[in-house]
Amino acid sequence: MSKTYFDWLAQATPTRWWHDSGSPDEILLARQRGALGVTTNPVLTFRTFRSEPEFWQDKVAQIPQDLDFEAHAEALLKLVATYAAGQFTDVFAASGGQHGLALGQLNPGRAGDASGMLAQARRIHSWGDNIAIKLPATRSGVTVVEELAAEGIPICATLNVSVAQALAVAEAYERGAKRAEAAGIRPALCLVVQQVGRLDDYLRDVAHDMLSGLEEEEIIQTGLAVAKRTYAIFQEKGYRSVIMPAGLRGPYHLTEMAGGKVTFSITTRVQDMILAADPPRDIRIDKPIEPAVIRRLMKIPEFVRAYEPDGLQPADFITYGVIQKLLSQFAETGWAPLETYGTERKTGRWI
Repeated sequence: MSKTYFDWLAQATPTRWWHDSGSPDEILLARQRGALGVTTNPVLTFRTFRSEPEFWQDKVAQIPQDLDFEAHAEALLKLVATYAAGQFTDVFAASGGQHGLALGQLNPGRAGDASGMLAQARRIHSWGDNIAIKLPATRSGVTVVEELAAEGIPICATLNVSVAQALAVAEAYERGAKRAEAAGIRPALCLVVQQVGRLDDYLRDVAHDMLSGLEEEEIIQTGLAVAKRTYAIFQEKGYRSVIMPAGLRGPYHLTEMAGGKVTFSITTRVQDMILAADPPRDIRIDKPIEPAVIRRLMKIPEFVRAYEPDGLQPADFITYGVIQKLLSQFAETGWAPLETYGTERKTGRWI
């Protein structure tokens, strides 16, 4: 049997990947393909309850009906996160905690509430040692990153589309990790998501609205440009955090970062695309985006904000357009329906 592209990555490069969904069937398939962990979000969690209700119905029925909305959503998240984590306990042990984790994402409605996120993060991590906390790279989220790092709790900073956010997360993690080490605590994993495809999607809308004249082949290099610049800075500064490219829209988002010490988040759909394409086995992490393309993209102010290390200040993180778009998506199509799923209650939200 010939080796797949995923086999090549595992055997010849430091590039690794985790599966992106909460579906039990998809998780098992991804393990067979070489996935080393599971990423989810509230939207994907709700989707698995809707698409595979028979698998979950007995466990959902055991959730107390008198929980408040947030606690009910947490109980549902726990079902998916602990199931996913349970499929990778061997990987977690063998990798020393660098892989074999599943993610528990915090309530997106708390993206500006550091104390609320920290309390929820501690609750979620109590579900299992290989449950990492997925939280937003807002100013408040960065504050929580340091505290979680200091406590030795694994982290995945999401809603990150800029170099500035990634650097803020990495610096916060280093501060927290040093506090952990001083207290005799072993620092845990920190993943820094770079949502390459979602940034492409956002910049496409902005570029078209500006009548910029950018071509599609330039637009789809937006997220890669940001991810490659972030990776180069991480390597230069020796940060321990690991970049996690996510929101892939095709094999190119993987192949152009191949060879880097990164961990991808990949949906079944994109896994299928990669296996069908069977790309050339080329190391491309250090191949820069063409300078002419960067010059063209720099005509878009929103790209400059994402690409320059000082393009966003911490107070700007939560206000950046694509971050608000993603927060709304996670809240309205993921977390909100989880608050009432399996109950007869109606939401109290204004949506």
